[in-house]
Amino acid sequence: MADGDVHPGTVVRAVCRICYSEALTLGWSSVLFVLGSLPLVTIGASLIALVEIWITVVSTESSGKTINERELLDLFAETWFDNILVGIPYSLALLLVGVGSFVYLALGTASGSGIFLLWTLVSFYVIVIVLGWEFRAASIRMRSSTMNLPGFRETMERAAYSLIENPWYTILQLAWFAVVLFLLRVFPPAFIVLGPAVLAVSETIGFEELFGDGAETIRAAYAR
Repeated sequence: MADGDVHPGTVVRAVCRICYSEALTLGWSSVLFVLGSLPLVTIGASLIALVEIWITVVSTESSGKTINERELLDLFAETWFDNILVGIPYSLALLLVGVGSFVYLALGTASGSGIFLLWTLVSFYVIVIVLGWEFRAASIRMRSSTMNLPGFRETMERAAYSLIENPWYTILQLAWFAVVLFLLRVFPPAFIVLGPAVLAVSETIGFEELFGDGAETIRAAYAR
């Protein structure tokens, strides 16, 4: 879909509607993502499981069916375990840019150098880009046929093409990701309870607006 056919306002309204309607799932899935990421090398598995949860929630509601929280919890756990090895490259990529950002911040604070602080800001944007890229890659993986799930390299390549294909929407989505990530710095408890799931919902609805039934269709399903 071309940028001109994408309606960011509709995406925002759909995301807000889902976050309100699925507040309970929003809370526990965010916390579970954080807990599942504590070993660090499992960040990728947690990200993939989180995306799978929200694809399932949205698709179930859109089709007029129901799914309970216990089933979603089981789905998260199953997806997490199934993707521990697959998720390692996702984890390493995020850890690499995260450690780089921390090093620049530490050096900039210790030396008072504006150059290091500037690179800290740049590295923050790199984190946002990599995170948005990986969310899209996870979305592509979990929407693929279970008989032929693409690996890390293929999903990242396909995700890159999909992001480049709609540059203006991608810029808006990454800006929103940056705002949500900023919660981690200013109010960590809020990020733990809300942040990861809000990012996953945003990616899920954005993907549907770009390549699926459209955000308005999903919003209408929640309005029934």
